[in-house]
Parts: sequence; structure tokens; C-alpha cells
Amino acid sequence: MAGKPKLGLEFFSVDVDMTRNMKIKRLMREFGSEGYASFMYLLSWVYEKGQFWRYDNLEDVLFGLSEAINIDEDKALLIINYLLNVGLFDRKSFDNGYLTSKAIQERYYYATKRRKVRILEECCLLSKEEMKLIDSKTDYQNTIYVDKDDIHVSKDVISVYKDRQSNSNNKSNSKKDKGMINHDIGSVDPNTIPFQINYYLQVLINNEIVTGTEDWITVLNDFLYMITRKHNKDDVRKAIFYTIKRIKYNKWMDSSGYEILSKEPYLEESITNNIAYNESTIDRIERMKNFSKMFY
Repeated sequence: MAGKPKLGLEFFSVDVDMTRNMKIKRLMREFGSEGYASFMYLLSWVYEKGQFWRYDNLEDVLFGLSEAINIDEDKALLIINYLLNVGLFDRKSFDNGYLTSKAIQERYYYATKRRKVRILEECCLLSKEEMKLIDSKTDYQNTIYVDKDDIHVSKDVISVYKDRQSNSNNKSNSKKDKGMINHDIGSVDPNTIPFQINYYLQVLINNEIVTGTEDWITVLNDFLYMITRKHNKDDVRKAIFYTIKRIKYNKWMDSSGYEILSKEPYLEESITNNIAYNESTIDRIERMKNFSKMFY
């Protein structure tokens, strides 16, 4: 009986002039060596699995990357979001649970030309014509990176889906929901919000931290659902109320006295950091075990 076909690679090539690429330059300017190291780790995880890395929960990806690079999970999220925004990884595939890109699959397809099974139909970004073109080349010269100078990334926008399952359920109504909220004026009664509101979002509204009219309110709502499923309830409760207390005390000012304009990322970062502070060492070890099982 034939064995399971090999999918991963033993090694993958990197262009010697990669650090002169504008996308990589911006990545390193924004995040330093941690950004570059994160990108290389993610590439190695993809190629070890094959043409893509299938993940079930973004929180596990963030936790694994934070442990590998020794950075916090919030920074891991910012780096992944940047990589998606500039096209180093494919956004649509990522939202569906796959870490990959067309360039990765081009390299992978060329590297597996001597195998019987070269690429899976699942999350395949290459057309038959593109595969034929790659097969016709004796030395694959296409660079991984494209679109050099027309990338404009906002530092304050974080659009990574934090819970893919939750977002997929609300995908068809998300634009409609946000539109309905945006046309409201002033503070919103939680009972009138046109989606299932998380308990802690209602707490934030009641404490006047958010009004419910924000265009990112559905993203925050999904984030709150995610953390209540992933973390100890008491840790979450303490983190939420401590965050409310600090924001009220500082009046939406940062440690330097500047007004915090990007409230949704700040809220998520504050809550996540406070949960991590409350989280016990035993809980963290257990999360690392779960990540290892998922990856290996």
C-alpha cells in the first residue's frame, strides 16, 4: 500500500537581495528584526507543511509566534496584519484559515517538480496556465515579493479577523450592521444593536468607554467573544474592569499624555495585557502544549 505523499519541504530558498525589497524595508522599519524574524518563522511553518499552513484558531498562531520570537501576542498580531496588508501573505486565504500566498505556492510548485503529488486543490492559488509556465522554466527566477512602491499601510488599522468562525457566521451581515450603527447618533441602547452583543461590550457601553456607534464595534464584539472562550472567566472579568478603571482615570491619554485616537486597538491591547498579567503560569504552559499538538 502506498504511503501518504510527502507535502512539506526540507528547505526553501531566499533571495539574497530580499532586504532591499521595499516591503521588507518597511517591515523592518516598522518592527525591526522582530518583524523580519517573524516573517521567516511563518514562511518556514508554511513550507514545512507544504503549499499552505492550515490553522484553526488565530490565537494559537499568535501564541506560537510570540513564543518563537519572544514577543507579546499583540505585537505578533500587528506584524501578521502588516504582512497581510502588503500582500506578503494572502488575505483571503488567511481569513479562511490558511497561511499562504501565490508567491509561496509558485516556489513550492517549482520545488516539487519531481514529486507525483505536487500541489493540493485545497487552497490552490495557481491556475493551470501558471503551473505550465513554471514547469517550462529551467531555473525559477520569479521573486517572492511584488508591487514594490505602492504600499500604504495605516499604523492604526488592525483588520485581522480574530475569530474566524465568529466572523464567518456574521460575514453576510457585517457591512449592514456597521452601516446601521454608524447612522445612529449618541450612545446606543445595547438592546438595539443589530447583532448578538457580548456581555462585556454591554459593560463597556454602560461605563461609557464606547458608545456603540463606532465603525469597529463588531470587531471589538468578536474579540470579546473570543477572549471569553479562550481564557479563564475570572481573569477576563478582572482585565475588563481594570481596563475600564485605567481608561477613566487617564481619560483616554497614553503614558506620554497624548490622546489615544485608535481606541479599538488600544482597548484590545490593554485587555489582552491585563489577562496575560492575571493568567497563571499553569495556564500558559497548558496553552503552549495545545499549540504544540496543533502544529506537530
